[in-house]
Parts: sequence; structure tokens; C-alpha cells
Amino acid sequence: MDEYQLMIPGPIQLAPEVLCEMGRQIVPHYGREWISFYNETLELLKQIFQTTGDVYIIPGSGSAGLDAAIGSVLGETDKLLVLSNGFFGERMASIGKSYKKNTTVLQTPVTQPFMPSQLADTLDKDREITAVAACHCESSSGLLNPIQDLAAVCQEREVLLILDAVSSLGGINLKMDEWGIGICVSASQKCLEGPPGLGLVAVSKHAWKTIEPKKTPGWYLNLHVWKQFSKDWADWHPYPVTMAVPAVRALRRGIGLILNEGLTKRFNRHKEMSKLLRSKLSELGFLPVFPSAIASPTVIAFNGRPDLSAEEVVLHLEEEHRIKIAYGMGVFEGKAFRIGNMGPQATQDHIICLSHAIEELINKRVRTAKGDNL
Repeated sequence: MDEYQLMIPGPIQLAPEVLCEMGRQIVPHYGREWISFYNETLELLKQIFQTTGDVYIIPGSGSAGLDAAIGSVLGETDKLLVLSNGFFGERMASIGKSYKKNTTVLQTPVTQPFMPSQLADTLDKDREITAVAACHCESSSGLLNPIQDLAAVCQEREVLLILDAVSSLGGINLKMDEWGIGICVSASQKCLEGPPGLGLVAVSKHAWKTIEPKKTPGWYLNLHVWKQFSKDWADWHPYPVTMAVPAVRALRRGIGLILNEGLTKRFNRHKEMSKLLRSKLSELGFLPVFPSAIASPTVIAFNGRPDLSAEEVVLHLEEEHRIKIAYGMGVFEGKAFRIGNMGPQATQDHIICLSHAIEELINKRVRTAKGDNL
């Protein structure tokens, strides 16, 4: 189980220095030294979110962060619109409906990104909508939604945008404040190069002006509670729960790798390695699920060939080369395979190794077919 090379869409394999952080002795999750380290970590995360707002590290998954974001903004008279074109859009809809029965879901086919005009028409027709939730990278398929344009529509109508950036933050340029994203949610285990276990929630200053007066349910995943503790207990314990010390330490090391590389250089690397991977797979006769214009550079999805199913590709890589990639999800189950192009996975060496392994399978299939015809 420990011998696989992970090239799934998260979690990713960790750099040695990140792993070392997880093996250090536990220290208290409060007190002067820890709080200094913790606050410095928040400031580094703000650079990646590209925000001057608040960032909260919540022990839990990315879904915990989404639950906190959605549940904390919906007051008694609020209405949520969820943009869904895939599995994780549906998950946000489920979270929204658990808080508000009048949650509305705008769906497009899973093969199409949302257009700003669709969102504008919906918001203009239903003035009761006060918040919109959307996925940046729909990692179940590798589809990329045009978040900058969608955020502009929300800004024009003074509607709060909640963004799922779990599989994009740290790998795709995302300018939270400049684009007007109200709340941005991510997780530690993908492009941020940390271990699983931390949900990250960034709340812009303009979002707090909207949601601070609201009364919302819950405690552990209520951002109002987290904000109160960040003020009242700022000098020794600025969160309401026991913080996951090893995971935070490891995440700090991971985001240090990101910032040392430089955001612009890092985003360009993910784009270039995405192009290389798509080119290699196309040369091998596979068709991409999406054209490059609407495809994520962090989750790459390709269809199986008529003579070589997606499942065969996944199993060959796993069994013969100890490389793990992922099956398709939802309507793509059994039809496509997905490859994570995140952090240390997004390198030429990894991509060439992967493409050679798939080419080996194709050549083996050709030799078998020729033998059958003799």
C-alpha cells in the first residue's frame, strides 16, 4: 500500500520535508510560541488565497470547510443558488439543502462550464437569492468553470460568492480579493502539498460585512464562532477546538515550498505540465474529456480508447507499475480516467514515466492482437 506513486487528484504524495514535520513530537496547540507560528502560517496562506481577509484552518476535510462556509452565511431570509455541473456541485447543493430547503440548483450538462449570462439571467429573475456557491475545478471530471467572470456577475448584483477551490488553490491562479470572491474554501491535501485533514476557509472583508449580522446554526462549523474565538482568545488559543498540530506544521512546510517557488512560476508550471500530459495521451490515441480551453490544469481527464478501456489503463498502471490514477466519477464512471497534475506530480519526469507505462500497455495489446492473427 505504501509503494504506490500517487497521481490521483488528491491526496498527493508529500515531499520528504513535509513528512518529517508530521513525525515531530507533539507540542501544545496554544501558548505564545505556537500562536506566533500559527499566525505566521495564516499570513502565508493569505498570500496564496490572494486576500487580506481572514483565513481559518478547520480540522476536517474540504467538505467541512464548505459546510462551514455555506452554513455560516444563510440567515433566516437568505436563499442560496448552487451552480452544479458535476459531482462536487451536487455535494454543495446537498449541504445547502441541509440548511435551507429553498436552496436552488442551477444545472448545466457535466460537459459544459457555466456561462456568466446563465448566472446573470437566474439572479435577475430571482431577486431573493443572496448567495451563490460554485466549483472552480470540478475534480470529478476536470472541468474548469470561469470563476472570474462568474464572480463579476455576483459583484454587480451584490450577491455573495462562495467558491469551492479544493482542487485548484495553489495550482491555478485565483485572485480572491481582486475578483470579488466572498468566501473561498480549500483543503490541505492537494495543490497545497500538505497531508489530508485540514479544511481552509478564507473570508473576505466585504463578505464579513454581509454575514456578520446574521444568526446561523451550529457551533463547530460556524464561522461566527471561529471569528469570535480569533478575537477573544487571540493571544493564546484563537480557535474553538483543539488544533491539529502535526497537520498544520506539515501544511506550513508545504505552503513554504509553494511560496519559495513563486506563485506565477508555479501556475505556469502546472499549465505547461498539463499541456505536456495532454499531448502525450493524445499521441497515444486517447481523446480528452474536455478541450483545453475549459479543462483544468490540475485534474486531467481522458476517455478510454475503443480497444482499451479506461478501467484497463487504471489497472495496468496500478498492477504493473505501482502508479495510481483515478477512475472517472458520475457519468464518466467506466468511460474516463483522471490524473492529478498537482504540486510534485506536475513534473516532466512523472508525466513521461506515466506515458511510457501506458504506451507499454498499448504495445502489449498490439503484440497480442498480432499473435492472435498468426
